[in-house]
Amino acid sequence: MNRPAVWGRTRIPLMQFIRLAMVIALLLLIPSPSRSRLTTSVSLLELAEHSGAEPGSVIRTLPEAADVIGYRGPTEAMIVLDKNLSIEYVQLLDSADTGEHVEAVRRDASFLNQFRGWPWGGPADDRRIDGVSGATLTSLAMARGILKRIGGNRPSLVFPTPLSESEASLIRTGTYSDTIIGYQGPTELLLKTDANDRIEKVDLRSSFDNEPYVDYVRQERGFWRRFEGRSLDELAKLDPQAEGIEGVSGATMTSLAVADTLVASAAQYVQQRDEATHAPDGEDFASVRWTVSDIATISILAIASLLGKVGAFRSRLGRRFWLVTVVVVIGIWSGNLVSMALVAGWSAEGVAWRLAPGLATIAAVALLIPSVSKSNPYCNHLCPHGAIQQLIKPQQNSRRRIRLSSGVTKWLSRIPGLMLVIAYLSLLIMPAVDLAAWEPFHAYLFRIAGWGSIGLAAISLLIAAMIPMGYCRLGCPTGRLIDFVRLDAASVRFKRADAIAALLIVLAVVSQAISAKA
Repeated sequence: MNRPAVWGRTRIPLMQFIRLAMVIALLLLIPSPSRSRLTTSVSLLELAEHSGAEPGSVIRTLPEAADVIGYRGPTEAMIVLDKNLSIEYVQLLDSADTGEHVEAVRRDASFLNQFRGWPWGGPADDRRIDGVSGATLTSLAMARGILKRIGGNRPSLVFPTPLSESEASLIRTGTYSDTIIGYQGPTELLLKTDANDRIEKVDLRSSFDNEPYVDYVRQERGFWRRFEGRSLDELAKLDPQAEGIEGVSGATMTSLAVADTLVASAAQYVQQRDEATHAPDGEDFASVRWTVSDIATISILAIASLLGKVGAFRSRLGRRFWLVTVVVVIGIWSGNLVSMALVAGWSAEGVAWRLAPGLATIAAVALLIPSVSKSNPYCNHLCPHGAIQQLIKPQQNSRRRIRLSSGVTKWLSRIPGLMLVIAYLSLLIMPAVDLAAWEPFHAYLFRIAGWGSIGLAAISLLIAAMIPMGYCRLGCPTGRLIDFVRLDAASVRFKRADAIAALLIVLAVVSQAISAKA
């Protein structure tokens, strides 16, 4: 008699595990928006000349700062340095973040001007870096990218040409070693490596040596094969003389200088990589940028948990006070709302928990707690847009209340799931699609929000004023995603939504395979 109950308890976590695994796979398969968005075609020199600056050199923050994530992805900036390698001018080139965030940063002269005069290596540790109100993540990601770029390898004034878009995944030796002289001068090389930092190919990019010596080296495949197949760690420890690496006939000095440049550059690269990888314990947490709104957001989460345990939400007065608090603190003040754009961007590029610990924490609560319990704390107690809908919900006998038939409600309730599917397919085709415009949550960043976002928020609340929780029940794709991963009595069954998720995984894998071949 006990067998069905035991079997049921066993199947629920198994099916839920499969469901969560599918969701994780879908999120990991979202293509990076930066690959399609960060495609600035205007040369840095043209931009610098247009700015009116007199550059000693011009550099860009990518690819070095590609792992500094903002609201949806990395932000690329141009840095104009004077002859003393101090910052003279900064300009935002492009960003994977949403349009309103990017434009707010681009227009904020005080934010951009604060970088002027920064020396190579960055300003003093106690130097305050101000973000752009309403676009904090985008602006601070740009600032962190600038710090990372000027705090890393020194830009080469001998080889000032930055990597082009087609070369972005390569390593150039000019930023690591440009002082090893061949017959007449140094040579710059490009290294293509695999995922394990093993050299697949070496190309000669430019050289101060004479032709035909340079061409002799370029065409001597036997010379290049001595380096290909080695890892950067192996190359960093290589002794060309002990290895019996001889110069190219007719271009001995040029080729031996190339060999020494490869070794010196690999040694510098490995050292910087290891310093970044083996940071002292706690350094990542020490770099977290805490603000008052972050502390307030996390405090709200802790208070919500406590109030839920003591049953404070069952009091009508206590409940309304809490809802107003959520709207003010999480919505209007901090703007820490979970959205499709946020989930998609952070899934593709990484979570910006150092820049936004409050938002990262509330996103974790929204997605993780429902997946292991039957509760949905974000939608029920923490979402500002949901809180407003609860405050304006029409009563049972209200004249403004619209009653929908069960058939109409059933069809309308499919809209959020359909939007999720369309949004995911859109990301596969156009990774830089602005999903923030699909939901009303961007309106809470009212300092930078466009009229479209504000209008969408107003319309959704107008509907909710006539149909109880109208947007939450019939229009919110983020809420539907949370509901999909939430553990409930039906979690034991394989649902239609599970089949759709499995199909989307297949389409995502096929899409990535096609992109890899393109």
